[in-house]
Amino acid sequence: MIDKQIKNILKSYKKQQISKIEDFLLSEIDEDNLQETIDFVVSDDASKKVNFNDELYVGNEYEDVLLEGNQYLLSSIQGKVMIIDILSETHGVNIKDTRVQFDEENFIKLITNKKETLNWIKNYKMDK
Repeated sequence: MIDKQIKNILKSYKKQQISKIEDFLLSEIDEDNLQETIDFVVSDDASKKVNFNDELYVGNEYEDVLLEGNQYLLSSIQGKVMIIDILSETHGVNIKDTRVQFDEENFIKLITNKKETLNWIKNYKMDK
């Protein structure tokens, strides 16, 4: 059942976006920060500014409240989540190739089922 839900979520993305999702999961999501990431995504802007103050992006290049990771910024506004590959953008890659947007529920489903998501992506890449 989970595999079918993951497939239904991921099949709406292009190959480049699926690669970004895979990279994000591998580089930014682990057992230590999974719950914190979910808490950030579901909290409102005021809570984000108070509860995640130490981890928020503090630059002025991007609008909104953003959680900073190693390579990615994470934005969550009004039920939409966006991962932004800040390193690629800094090096001039077009934003259509550096950002992936999700519905909040779908994002949480993918990160809480990281193993299954990565397995689906692996199979997807083998089929291409």
